Amino acid sequence: MADDAEDNRIVIEAFLSQTNHRLTLVENGQMALERFQEAAFDLVLMDIEMPVMDGLTATRNIRSWELIEGQPRTPIIALTAHAMKEESQRILEAGCDFHLTKPIRKKKLLNLLHCLLKGDRLEEGADDDDA
Repeated sequence: MADDAEDNRIVIEAFLSQTNHRLTLVENGQMALERFQEAAFDLVLMDIEMPVMDGLTATRNIRSWELIEGQPRTPIIALTAHAMKEESQRILEAGCDFHLTKPIRKKKLLNLLHCLLKGDRLEEGADDDDA
């Protein structure tokens, strides 16, 4: 999970503490890209607005790296405070598969993770009202 806000990282960590999911926490998009290139991840939770490298740039770089390295596409879930349609379009165009609007609701997050990790096909771009 990449998010510059410690309270957001704490909330998501608490949501996942009762599950079998292991969480790697980083504070910006550059760190997310570096970690992604060092280890295999089942999915990525990516905040959009972060210092050093924002989430959309990090996502574009992850997608480029996957192509260059011949790696399978890893689901990326954008975490955003903006629910406007234009923002949703920018998120999808950057390469994110889904987005959840903050504040993140535990049930929506866990349902989306469950579906993605068991390989269910979901409609691309589903937000927290659709997941």
